[in-house]
Amino acid sequence: MLTTADYIEKLEWSLILGNSIEEKSSNSTEALVTHIINGQYKEGLTCDIAKQIFGTELSAEEDDVKNFLENLDIKAYISNRIKGYISGHLSGLHEFESQQQNQSFRQLNLLCVAIACLNAFIQVSWTGPNLDLEPQDILPTIIREKCNDDELNKKVLDLLSADGEEAYHLTSRTLYLLISKIILVENEQVYTDLKTSLWWTQRALFLQQRILDNVAGSLYDLILQYFKALENKLPSTNSDIHTRYHIEFGLIYHYYSQDSLSFEHFLKAQKSSGFQWKIIGALGKRTRFQTFDVSQLLIVANSSDSKDSQVENSIKKNLPDNVMLNDDTLLEKIEFSKQDDQKGVKDNADLDPQNQKNLKVIDQCLLLAFCLNVKNTNPSHGITIEQMVPYVSRVLENPNNWMVYTMALLLRSRLEKEKVRTVERSVLQLQALVDQFPLELSSAQERMEYFYQILLPSKWEIEKELAVQYLSLGVVRSSLQIFERLEMWEDVINCYIMLDKEEKAKQIIHEQLKITPNSPKLYCLLGDVERNPKHWEHAWEISGNRFARAMRSLGGYWYKLKDYRKSMECYANALKINPLFENSWFIQGCAAMHLEEWETAIQAFSRVIAIDPENSEAWNNLASVFLKQNRKPDAFNAFQQGLRLKYESWKIWTNYMYIAIDIGEFSEAMRAMQRIVDLRWEKEKESCVDLEVLELLVNAVTKDIKDSHQNGASRLASRLEKLLIETITSRITSNQHIWRLCAQFWFWKKEYDKVLEAYLKAYRSVSHNPMLETSEDVFKKVANVALDVVEAYQNFGDKKVLRNKIKMDSNAETVETEEIIVCKDWKYQAKSLLKSLIGRTKNSFEDTPMHNKLKETLKELS
Repeated sequence: MLTTADYIEKLEWSLILGNSIEEKSSNSTEALVTHIINGQYKEGLTCDIAKQIFGTELSAEEDDVKNFLENLDIKAYISNRIKGYISGHLSGLHEFESQQQNQSFRQLNLLCVAIACLNAFIQVSWTGPNLDLEPQDILPTIIREKCNDDELNKKVLDLLSADGEEAYHLTSRTLYLLISKIILVENEQVYTDLKTSLWWTQRALFLQQRILDNVAGSLYDLILQYFKALENKLPSTNSDIHTRYHIEFGLIYHYYSQDSLSFEHFLKAQKSSGFQWKIIGALGKRTRFQTFDVSQLLIVANSSDSKDSQVENSIKKNLPDNVMLNDDTLLEKIEFSKQDDQKGVKDNADLDPQNQKNLKVIDQCLLLAFCLNVKNTNPSHGITIEQMVPYVSRVLENPNNWMVYTMALLLRSRLEKEKVRTVERSVLQLQALVDQFPLELSSAQERMEYFYQILLPSKWEIEKELAVQYLSLGVVRSSLQIFERLEMWEDVINCYIMLDKEEKAKQIIHEQLKITPNSPKLYCLLGDVERNPKHWEHAWEISGNRFARAMRSLGGYWYKLKDYRKSMECYANALKINPLFENSWFIQGCAAMHLEEWETAIQAFSRVIAIDPENSEAWNNLASVFLKQNRKPDAFNAFQQGLRLKYESWKIWTNYMYIAIDIGEFSEAMRAMQRIVDLRWEKEKESCVDLEVLELLVNAVTKDIKDSHQNGASRLASRLEKLLIETITSRITSNQHIWRLCAQFWFWKKEYDKVLEAYLKAYRSVSHNPMLETSEDVFKKVANVALDVVEAYQNFGDKKVLRNKIKMDSNAETVETEEIIVCKDWKYQAKSLLKSLIGRTKNSFEDTPMHNKLKETLKELS
């Protein structure tokens, strides 16, 4: 049985290695670790732990949220949340498993959330595929709604700058990186029980360095400090961990041009891995027309455990596109002579160039690292290129991992750009690598598994390489399109608008209009920049009323100005030409709702759903329209579809609950209330329970009201009991109205002891009010509840109820039913309650009617 410390350490190293863990428990920490290992960063960043840390469900009234909105101080906000979480004083820590209260588990949870942010940032900017979660989505709703994205992005970029070096201004979702840095670097001191936090800290800092224009000395110092401090914490028995550590350390030195130091670490990595390799000469042919063999450089290599390396290639995987050479002279790869003809090779075991064994992925990473070192330690000339080619070729022989294979293809492209016969493939290969990022041909898990052990450039750096290649070939237009980020003029203009360079955008448009003065597209772009509807109208006219984009832009313009009639007309014109624009249908439906043209709205939202059945907002709006038309069953069904797609939306659940109770779907109303409480009670506390709906549910069950299917609601008694006890009163104990409804329910079940208990809890919920002795209204409220309790004592104290009792007989448990009195000393308990209340309020309210009534009731009991 693992101790807590050993268990946590096991999870930590699993995160470093990317190894899947055997599910031994269902605790939330292990689930979070599994999400990260599996590349499910969205799930990790939207789980309950992450929501608690980020305050995703905080209200606008919280001081931290107010400060964030006023100052955009993300560092202060995240740091305050971390302190509250680690100390256990953060609101919403109620549902954690028992071990989550352990400091070590909280530290690991925090580390996991930071890793999820860091890897999400890498997925967006380095590896792909696309990630459909914005960093703002993990923050409180009010921040997402009111924060200016441009201002927040500028703030983030400023915070990620270092030593006067600015972060690349078009880096996507930099907030992920900043949050991970705040958690790992700014709050480094909280990870007192963890062994790997420094590893992830330096990774975050190195990612920060890689988005800067140039190297930053302060980051270099910190990275080395953390990496050196980490070495003593590495487990002595796991060679894979040591291999990864030294590869990463060596790549850090390589990045900062400390090549001798990087080579030392690569050698240490090779030793810990047991990887054997050497570069030799072997006879072979490189061209189609060679009549004799010449010496060729060759890497011969073997991993320490050939069985593992064979397994890695046993499953066929999708791979990045490997562009073929297709040259009329050069062969695709060198044709080596048979081993028998090799004089210098045959003395070595397993060195047949025609039949080399597969390599472990980590060893392939190490080969590519040695290849990079060759480039930095030798001048850039033909001999260096020939020295590097064998490293890349050896990795390309055995494609085992998407990103490692990508890195090898990239290095080959760089090497081949120097030669006339290979430069074409070099450009085409770069283009293929640029195109591969958004494609979901490989999982995020596979792409991330060895990312930190290769020095893969970011997306924009590879695109820049492609642009430079085009420029070197004289393909200026293609190069310019890439340097301006995108290929089409519309996208170029949009980029300038996002950068708040509207004048530059106007200049480009006017320049292009001189070339093509009747281009409706350019006039639409001019309208976008100047927000002038005349340009969109002119674009519509010169297109012969066929350029739908002009009408869509015009429709959006009028909608923002709340001229919903004109907006609907514009969208109608656009949708006649191209009806497949989901967003156009959606906005038209919203405009129709404002104009209370319900049939038009139903048609519009129905078309949205036809195009995209997964559009939860369309389902929700359609349900709302059905309600306006009093088509409640249709609304109920639409809300159900919306919930299927947006299960975490408490607003849709609330609407669903109202319509369910309205049409007599009592079972669904109970399910909705339970879900609403689960989603909202941390933030809203007792106000998350709609007392009116709860009372209707209690009445329906206790009075056996018929539901929509003509079944008596009393059959739902067990579900109502679970809702009251497990969902509501287990969390909310200070609402007297809820306890009164519980008492009503228990009275119906004739469980009189629980009735009395509910009345007592209702009294306790109000008797602790600090204004009891100063406010007469509060006093009257408490006194009335106290009188109800006394009446309950009188009515139920002498009642008898049946209760099960467990007895041990001959080492076996038996259950017997016995009859007990609800409260034998009920009169004494009632008098004690009244005496206590009378005594507490004597100085303030003596001789008032309510106070006298309490004394009269006490006298009657006596």
